[in-house]
Amino acid sequence: MFASLTSLQVARFRFTIEPTEEIRLSEYKGSAFRGGFGYAFKRVTCITRDRFCEPCILKSSCSYYRVFESKVSSETAERLRLGSDAPHPFVIEPPLTEQCYFQPGDRLTFSLVLIGSAVGQLPFFVYAFMIFGESFGIGKGRGRFRLLEVEDENGKQLFDNGNLSGGFVIRSAGKIMGLGDSSIERSITLRFETPLRMKTAYGREKKELVTRMGDHASVRVLLKSLYHRAFVLNHLYGKGVKKESYDSRNLQLIDGDVDVVRADTFWYDWERYSQRQQRRMRLGGIMGEVTLGGKVAQYEPLLRLGEYLHVGKSTGFGLGKYRIVEEETKCQKTEGSFFTSVING
Repeated sequence: MFASLTSLQVARFRFTIEPTEEIRLSEYKGSAFRGGFGYAFKRVTCITRDRFCEPCILKSSCSYYRVFESKVSSETAERLRLGSDAPHPFVIEPPLTEQCYFQPGDRLTFSLVLIGSAVGQLPFFVYAFMIFGESFGIGKGRGRFRLLEVEDENGKQLFDNGNLSGGFVIRSAGKIMGLGDSSIERSITLRFETPLRMKTAYGREKKELVTRMGDHASVRVLLKSLYHRAFVLNHLYGKGVKKESYDSRNLQLIDGDVDVVRADTFWYDWERYSQRQQRRMRLGGIMGEVTLGGKVAQYEPLLRLGEYLHVGKSTGFGLGKYRIVEEETKCQKTEGSFFTSVING
C-alpha cells in the first residue's frame, strides 16, 4: 500500500544549546525556535543578499531557495493538491518542557528532522543555528545562546567545539515503516505531544479545521492528511513519484475499517506574532491521546513514518508531533513535559 514512500530518506538530530544571556520563552516554544531561523538560514546561504529570490540567477543552486522557497508548477500543484507554497523539507521539534526562563549555564535541547534532499544540507542548518544564537537571539528580549552539541539519532556526537563531522544515521521510510502483519486486529495508541491542526480538504476545496478526535471521520482525515504529506514530500524532495501513482494519494478507507477505542483529547490554544503578516495568529490544535482499533495494523507503517514527518498544518513550528505509545508506557507521562503541563493547566 505504501510502496511509493519507501525510498524517502529522513534523519533526526538532537541539538543542545546554552544561553549566554537570559532567555524568556512562552509555554509552547515552537514559534520561538522557528521564527528567526529562516532569516539566519538565509544569511549563511545567500550570496547576493537580494530580498527576493525568484529573480536571482543563482536560485537553482541555492540551499535557501531549495529549502524555504519551494515552488511547484500550477499543474503539479493541482495534481498534488497543494496551495501556492510547498511544504518545507524539515521539522523543528521544540523542547517539550514547561520551563520558560533560562539563565547562562542552563542547557536546552530540541530536535531537527531533515527530509529527503535536505538531509545533505545539515552543515547549513547547523551553521544557521549558530548564527541564530549569536546574532539574532530567541524569545522575548532576544536572548542569545551558543550551540554546544549536535547528535544523531543513535547519540553519535557530530558537532563539538565548532567542528562538524559526518557519518550520521539516515533512515529510509521503508526501514521506519517495517513489515507489519496487516491481517491482525489490534489497537494502537497515539499521543499528540504538540497541537495537531488539520483540515478536511486540500487545494481549492472548502476547508474546515478539525476540532476533535473521536469518530471515524476524524481518523480518516488524520490518515489521509498523513499520507498526503508523506506523498508530497517524497515527490518534491525524494526520488519522485510516477504520474500514475498520483491518484493513490487519496488513500481510500472503508467505513468501519478503523475504530476509535478511546479518545482522551483536548484543544490547546497558543498564539504567535507573524512578522510577515504583521499580526497575531492563533494556532491552536488537538492534543492528548487516541486509541485506534479494528484493522488499524495495516496503517501502522504509515503511522510509524508520521512520527518523523509530523502531520497537519504548521509542522515547521513543530506542530502535529505524536508518538505511538507502547502498552507498558501507555499510562506514563514525562514529568515536567509540555504534555503534562497543558493537561494540568
